[in-house]
Amino acid sequence: HLGLNQDEVFRVRIASILHDVGKLGIRDGILNKPGLLTDDEFAVMRRHPDIGAQIMAPIRMLRDIIPGIRNHHESWDGRGYPDRLRGEQIPLVARIIGIADTFDAMTTNRPYQAAMPLEHVLERMRQLAGSRFDPAVIAAFTAAVEAGDITPPASEPLAPVASKEVS
Repeated sequence: HLGLNQDEVFRVRIASILHDVGKLGIRDGILNKPGLLTDDEFAVMRRHPDIGAQIMAPIRMLRDIIPGIRNHHESWDGRGYPDRLRGEQIPLVARIIGIADTFDAMTTNRPYQAAMPLEHVLERMRQLAGSRFDPAVIAAFTAAVEAGDITPPASEPLAPVASKEVS
């Protein structure tokens, strides 16, 4: 839907598989925390794109996918991290992965939030076009969803929260 050639699609696929490899350098207590992160914990978590790029840097064959790993949390408006890139300064592979990562986070159950309905997710992502996301990539993403080329993962029902009995 973006008109990418086979090599570009291959790089996006590999980068998307490896985009969170930097989380290997984040403490399990932060990664697996069931509630919201503190500001300090979030600052640690925000290091994962840079850690991932450092992990992959020695592998010459992966040099073209490192921008997708390093910059997938950049924002179209320049408020992202780690490099505060804006607009087309953000590598296309990273813009694509950022959208796919957000879609996955919103359409799957997480310890901190239940999966959201597809229409809500798409509307929210459209609202973020031009601030968080590249409007052209959002348009292609939306077209891919509408064509049935992208579907949300099947969500497992959330386990019921145990309640304390009062006697």
